[in-house]
Amino acid sequence: MIKKLLIFIVILSITIPYADAVPLSDKTGLKFTFPVKTDGYTFTVEATGNLDVTNLDFDKDKKSITLFILSSLENNSLEISFPNQLIGGDYSIFLDGEKFIPELKAGANNTFLTMDFPGMGKHKIEIFGTTYLDTFNIRDVIDYKISDGYVDDISENQSTSSLIFTLFDPGDDGVLSFTLSDDVITPFDDGSFIVMVDGIESDYTLDGDVIKIPFNSSNQEIEIFGTYVIPEFYEIAPLVLATSFIGLIVLRKYKKLFV
Repeated sequence: MIKKLLIFIVILSITIPYADAVPLSDKTGLKFTFPVKTDGYTFTVEATGNLDVTNLDFDKDKKSITLFILSSLENNSLEISFPNQLIGGDYSIFLDGEKFIPELKAGANNTFLTMDFPGMGKHKIEIFGTTYLDTFNIRDVIDYKISDGYVDDISENQSTSSLIFTLFDPGDDGVLSFTLSDDVITPFDDGSFIVMVDGIESDYTLDGDVIKIPFNSSNQEIEIFGTYVIPEFYEIAPLVLATSFIGLIVLRKYKKLFV
């Protein structure tokens, strides 16, 4: 009798489902990562949810990110994160052409959107910003001085991890100096940098954390190469750096460049 009762309980537990059971797909967050390359920069947009993000489009003119969704569930949850530098400012979000108000959290570097919406099948999510590549002015974060001339412009080259100083009205005995900071540019593994003046490798001196680079009246541009340069969000391909500067690295082994 007891044996028959145990068998009945086992069969009952298999055939009667839990009333509050949650489908496995509702519990599992699928993560999708999309690289966005625009104007020499690379950004990463991520989406995590219980649905399928089939594609992503970016339009720099409209300052918009568009995600194409395919859902097999009635209740959808999706979290989207993207760098503030890609698009920023005031956001407008649309779901299938209708204005949508998500939960929005803006961090120092990224913005996070959380969206819960109903409906199986295809959906389109559009995120519009008011700024594009809205990064800070590098000149404002670099402590530099120049003698016998002026700095007309300061820019960064993300693909080579370099800072570029454009000179105006330089003199014959000019010196450009600025205070090094890991927040701006970091050196190679041996603590050194590569300095190019008008495309030709040049000597420099280090006085504590201040780098000093001489120039003359015929020079127009000074470029300093390291392993990282602002803004932080750019991803550098090590292979490109290695092939681009292999000649300079070899040369530095046999030539005394630094005082």
